[in-house]
Amino acid sequence: MSEKLDFSNVKVLIIGDVMLDHYLFGQIHRISPEAPVPIVDIEYEESRLGGAANVALNLIELGAKPTLMSVIGDDKSGKTIFDLLKKNQIHHDYIITSQSRTTTHKTRIYDDERQVVRFDEEDDSDISSELETQLISDFDDVIKETKFHAIILQDYNKGVLTKKFIKHVLLQSTKRSIPVSVDPKEYNFFEYQQIDLFKPNIKELSEALQIKIDPKSLTSLRRAAEELKKKNRFDNLLLTLGGNGIFVYTQEGDSFIVPARPIKTADVSGAGDTVISIATLAFIKDYPFKKIAQLSNAAAGKVCRKIGIAPITLKELKLTL
Repeated sequence: MSEKLDFSNVKVLIIGDVMLDHYLFGQIHRISPEAPVPIVDIEYEESRLGGAANVALNLIELGAKPTLMSVIGDDKSGKTIFDLLKKNQIHHDYIITSQSRTTTHKTRIYDDERQVVRFDEEDDSDISSELETQLISDFDDVIKETKFHAIILQDYNKGVLTKKFIKHVLLQSTKRSIPVSVDPKEYNFFEYQQIDLFKPNIKELSEALQIKIDPKSLTSLRRAAEELKKKNRFDNLLLTLGGNGIFVYTQEGDSFIVPARPIKTADVSGAGDTVISIATLAFIKDYPFKKIAQLSNAAAGKVCRKIGIAPITLKELKLTL
């Protein structure tokens, strides 16, 4: 199987919320005399690409050719994101900077390998109508210039994927027969209509449908998929179940669970970015859905063993098979 994992020259457009993940690593040796809180002696820090930018980084590491489209703030965090995108050779000409926006910036503090606190700086309101119009124009330009094999919509509810923009992307992608994969969040959940590959997690689906779903029951999962089908009319569903693996519901009506390998300690941050990345590439390559789910499970398991947001490489993925 490993020799077939060739995603070179696959062109993917990623649209969504880009963020900066900042890490402070240190040691806790004492409690503060000012308040009953631990003092972390910081030893080193690191900045990483998050959100849709992490999807692009996963695609680069897997050998594909991503183009990233988003809106970020004209601020220090935004400049760091551009530096990281350049360093990783990710095409970023379609990222708009705005003085009216704050770049989403997540800071996590670690005591050894244990996260002790996280704090966020962001503006998660919808982008302005002016920025929305510019994004739509840029989107129309880029899909005319480049023949993409797929589009990934990575929605973290930070304001880039507005309802109007989503509808425009879906209409134009349908006209050009470009497959679309979506990693949704609750705000726009039912805006994503007739998606080729829809990838929520079980918590998101349960909250969207307002029903309880048993991740170990095929009957419960099928019932949820059929209920969602009435609302979203998706083609294929890839539902991540955390430690229980992935549930698949296909256009042909097939449905099954592909279990995940157990992990003793897991850092799930960024795992969804990795799953949508590998699943989209495998879908483009016409892999059967059982294999798509197996690859996605393997990739997610690998990144969950890492500390913080981290992509999977093609070499690492091959070693998991």
